[in-house]
Amino acid sequence: MLRVVHTFGRNAGSVELHDKRVVRFGRAPDNDVVFDPNHDRDASSHHAEARLEAAGWVLYDLDSRNGTYAGGQRIKRHAIASGDEVTFGAKGPRVRIEVVERRPPGPPQAHAAPPPPAPAAAYPAPTGYPAPAAYPAGAAYPAPAAGYPTPAAYPAPAAGHPAPAAALPAQAAGYAAPAAAHPGHVAAAPPAGARRVGERTIAMMISSAVSAATGRAKPRGTVELNAMLHKEVHAATAGQRRTTYILASLLVVALASLVGLILYNRSSHDEISQLRAELARLPPEDPRRKEIERRLGTLHPSNANFGRNLHDRSRKGIFMLASGREGFCTAFAVRPSVLATNAHCITAAKRRGGTIVALENEGRGQISFAVTSMRTHPQYRDSADQLTPDIGVVSIAGRAAAVLELATREELAAAGAGDDVYLIGFPERLTDAANPVATFLAANIGRITGANGRPAAAADAWLIQHDARSTSGMNGSPIFNGQGKVIGINAGGYLEGNDETISGQKTEVVKASPYKFGMRIDLLDAILR
Repeated sequence: MLRVVHTFGRNAGSVELHDKRVVRFGRAPDNDVVFDPNHDRDASSHHAEARLEAAGWVLYDLDSRNGTYAGGQRIKRHAIASGDEVTFGAKGPRVRIEVVERRPPGPPQAHAAPPPPAPAAAYPAPTGYPAPAAYPAGAAYPAPAAGYPTPAAYPAPAAGHPAPAAALPAQAAGYAAPAAAHPGHVAAAPPAGARRVGERTIAMMISSAVSAATGRAKPRGTVELNAMLHKEVHAATAGQRRTTYILASLLVVALASLVGLILYNRSSHDEISQLRAELARLPPEDPRRKEIERRLGTLHPSNANFGRNLHDRSRKGIFMLASGREGFCTAFAVRPSVLATNAHCITAAKRRGGTIVALENEGRGQISFAVTSMRTHPQYRDSADQLTPDIGVVSIAGRAAAVLELATREELAAAGAGDDVYLIGFPERLTDAANPVATFLAANIGRITGANGRPAAAADAWLIQHDARSTSGMNGSPIFNGQGKVIGINAGGYLEGNDETISGQKTEVVKASPYKFGMRIDLLDAILR
């Protein structure tokens, strides 16, 4: 880890920490240590970079215009010692570079084992009945309730054993018998809404059968018994029938609501398309735009699975640009063998040299295509002083598994502030060439302007400002609109300086702004034609 302390220049007094293997210095916004583009003009756009090698940190000059100085000597390659003062240009900004060791992780915390569960209590004996052992062999059962038959005497238990469970008297109505006498056993509850069928009815049937068997009463006819059983079963299932009717009614209501929601969303989507088309035809100063924008703010077709569907159909068209084992930018397929990205990513690839490859998203680093050619927009300039069309394409030796759909000119003209947008790319800390897995981000458009940040006619309003929390690895990511079509290419962000107190001293710290910007996708027409 490097601590960079600015000691001379516009950023003097600010402190930065960088936990990367390569730290880049220069005036361009895609560097890690960014000098003021107007004040620190002795520094080049991409001046130098520090690399962590096997023997330690080494500083390299990147063929800068005014040279890099360490200890007062101009260098091309310099082994960094903690505390070295480095000047970018003879009279340019100066920093002190300090090597900071990472702290080792602390010992794991011990966790006490949970206490063992308490043993389950034995099933309580039913009240009001004597224990089986209290009945001697051959003794008569206690008198049953009216209408119940009298069973034979208790059988004698084996020597030294309690009376069997069959010898227990019948439970009183409303008591449940313990299950198999297992300690801690809990009897299953009846289903919700079900009526307790029949202790008395079953008892009357048993009594009638016993009486008929002993000759004390004539047996009831089969038809009568069937009628009695049908009546009891009908009463017992009444609650279940009511539940079925209620569920069926709820299902009908839910289906009707779903149909209504589908029809509403369809009509809402059609109205949104019409309003956006009308908005695109109106000039920026037309007073009718406010009313149309207000109406658009109240319409939004809901689709809870939109983001997931967009990611799934686009993920194989997303690629990580890498040199060696390090990824540095995102790209995406606009034709089977052509990927779109930022022009500054192409410039960075040329500085790195060697073989540049495009790694397929979620391909575990095994699906790799060599980059055969690279082209930037003809109006792009590698300058920190002004924004130019930061867009380019690379050709690959192979074919992408998915090609992303680009928005039409009418859809681009209809885009505006407040629209939902989505990005898929590789944040800086996840640019792992061995395991390229892209991240999905959701955001909103803040405004769409010309290169100078002011409102412009649709043809010149190609700067899309948004609030996605992206980092430099996401540069080159596609920006999707609410219909899942690509409207732009993410290109970077702004820098902001804030005063912070460090060790009791107020210091200006330069940080990346949460506001980012992208280039409208139709800028590709100048390269793909």
